Amino acid sequence: MRKRILTICALLLTGMLAACGTQQPQGTESAAAAGTESLPETESAAAAESVEETQPAEQTETGAQETVTGQNTDPQTALGEMEALLGMQDEETADLLGGGEENWTEDKSFYIGRNYEVEMGGTVYQVHTSCDDEKIVNSVSIWLSDGERSVQQEEVDQWVQILNEFTGTEPVYDETTSEAGSKNWKWMADGNIITLNWLDTIFTISMNPAVGELK
Repeated sequence: MRKRILTICALLLTGMLAACGTQQPQGTESAAAAGTESLPETESAAAAESVEETQPAEQTETGAQETVTGQNTDPQTALGEMEALLGMQDEETADLLGGGEENWTEDKSFYIGRNYEVEMGGTVYQVHTSCDDEKIVNSVSIWLSDGERSVQQEEVDQWVQILNEFTGTEPVYDETTSEAGSKNWKWMADGNIITLNWLDTIFTISMNPAVGELK
């Protein structure tokens, strides 16, 4: 009888040990699952970081554009490109000088020419063309100052020297004061007239074919 009881106890103990051997410690499964679930998040973070490193920064692109528009173009080169517009068909000038916008009267009844922005010596200037009835460019106006800033004699002298070098000649008349009070300089070269006009805060260069003038 006693032997039978010991046998039953041994069988019960064996069953309990078997059950304990197959049961995982508490928290082990959860930790494994958590590790598995966190893996995609880690991969996503790594992928996002990789994209962020390879994608160009918008600020860099903006900086590159600013460098282009703020370049230091030789005034002699820019003046030559603008003078070349004279005598051209208006439609041929649409994409020149960086592209020009059509300029109409307010009621759209009369076509004037085109408006451009041209950089010379690190400064961007407003440039306007006008056309005749056949839409041939007959005038180019460069606004060095449109009245929003003061113009000093030193700047005027600088532009007189630039135009002397550009035309290869001295002005036909120098610092002549008009009835309106402006001072004017005029150069004649290559069949064109180039005029520098200065009136207080208004400072412009005009280019026109020398029609009816002694060339």
